[in-house]
Amino acid sequence: MNFKNKIFKAAGKIPLIKSHEWPFGRIEVVLAYNFKKRKPQEYIYLKSKYKDMLELVGRESTSEEKRYIYNNFHYLQSVTENDRVDIFAHANEHILGGYCILEDLANDLKKMSLHRVGVIKFQACYIGRGNWLERARDVFISKGIDFAYMAGPTDRVVWNNPFIKYVQGDRRQAYKVVKGNIDKKFPGTRYTL
Repeated sequence: MNFKNKIFKAAGKIPLIKSHEWPFGRIEVVLAYNFKKRKPQEYIYLKSKYKDMLELVGRESTSEEKRYIYNNFHYLQSVTENDRVDIFAHANEHILGGYCILEDLANDLKKMSLHRVGVIKFQACYIGRGNWLERARDVFISKGIDFAYMAGPTDRVVWNNPFIKYVQGDRRQAYKVVKGNIDKKFPGTRYTL
């Protein structure tokens, strides 16, 4: 491992301010972008920070994909309406990671046994701009994924590794939140619509 990669790995061990705080339940981490191949240093950082993550994309062959699904189909099975699923990807206001079609993302999450969750938080630049979240809400619900809230940043996410992460622009509108089909509130958070 080269020196730069060692720095990213070490940085992942330093906690971001309030990034892991979810007093209502667990946070499960999902990668919806091939960080390993396209952004290896970001992958090293994420892998170091979140020891256990589900990687939806990145297999080289169909057999490797089938094996990964077979070994991980239960990954999100124990997620409840008190938990949060954080989905990391690079994005713009129209496309999340390698998913041009929202149905494909919902189907992949279903394959990994996601049925019910409190919050689905997209950690992906600009995905909260426009109507992507509203479209995602409708698709997820139609595919049988129930949730209380869905959120995504409205601007660029800046990681001042390893200390702090923030969304550029107006702090009061950093994240767009849409209501799902579960009636639940998370007091003290942005999820109280």
